[in-house]
Amino acid sequence: MVFFALLPASVEGGVVREAMVKRMVDALVIAVSGQADLASAWKTFVRPQDRVGIKVSTTGAPVSSTHPAVVEAVAEGLLAAGVPRGNIVIWDRSQRDLDNAGLDRLAPRFRVTGTDRAGGYDEKAVITAAVMGKLIVGDREFGPKPGEQVSSRSHLSSVLVRDVDKVVNVPALADSVFSGVSGALSGMVLDNADNWRRLAREPHFGDPFLPEAYADPRIGGKVVLTILDALRPQYTGGPFPGAGFNVNYGAIFASRDPVALDATGVRLLDEFREDAGLRPLAKSTKWLESAELMGLGFAAEDKVRVVRTGLEGEVRWNQP
Repeated sequence: MVFFALLPASVEGGVVREAMVKRMVDALVIAVSGQADLASAWKTFVRPQDRVGIKVSTTGAPVSSTHPAVVEAVAEGLLAAGVPRGNIVIWDRSQRDLDNAGLDRLAPRFRVTGTDRAGGYDEKAVITAAVMGKLIVGDREFGPKPGEQVSSRSHLSSVLVRDVDKVVNVPALADSVFSGVSGALSGMVLDNADNWRRLAREPHFGDPFLPEAYADPRIGGKVVLTILDALRPQYTGGPFPGAGFNVNYGAIFASRDPVALDATGVRLLDEFREDAGLRPLAKSTKWLESAELMGLGFAAEDKVRVVRTGLEGEVRWNQP
């Protein structure tokens, strides 16, 4: 089941109304959990002793990245559940991208770090796949050797492996030239691995390597909730910033099922792409079917129930 809050007034002219966004996030967490209040809702996902990571998507910053207002609402919810401030970390691959996304503003209150600043990639935490990739500067195994360097191995982010027990994944909805859609699965796999390019590229676009990697208990096994930021989705040119290809849509989705979220995101992006005369994303998102076959969640539209919260009746459009 996928829950969503849709308030077009939450983002107008690219400007996000933070108080409205917080109400959207809070309502979604309560809806997914089935609890009556926010603290109880978050306690169904985390415990006070947990070290909780908030994984964001900032490659498309500042155009199409996870909005600080969404992240702040998640972090405040974790505090309400009794998670100590020092047990919360907000992270993505690059510190520069985090800063460009405006998430540095949360640094005085929470730990905000890029994998590149927090120790890079763990030497012992390796995932393998039957596809080779060219190593580049920044990959752990890249070194000053003559000739082209290739590997079938990827190392995982030290933040994911060493610093967090549970993860709230908060990707921003965008298309992707690598995996068709930048969302739940790609946010946890591609953003947390070096030598990641081999896992999602033409002609396979991540099928079946993306869902196989997400199934690793060190990756998808840590995710307790996924919240998809669709306030300003980007429908072409992603996951890099594509000014002019965003829609001020004003929606946020949430689910325990990452596959259903990605499939729902693809269907939404295809609506925008059709309006712009672009082809649907079906060719580059076949891995969704593989993910469903692996039991990671549901992708077929007739198997995914999408439920809107009642928030639209509680919020006046002129509220800040």
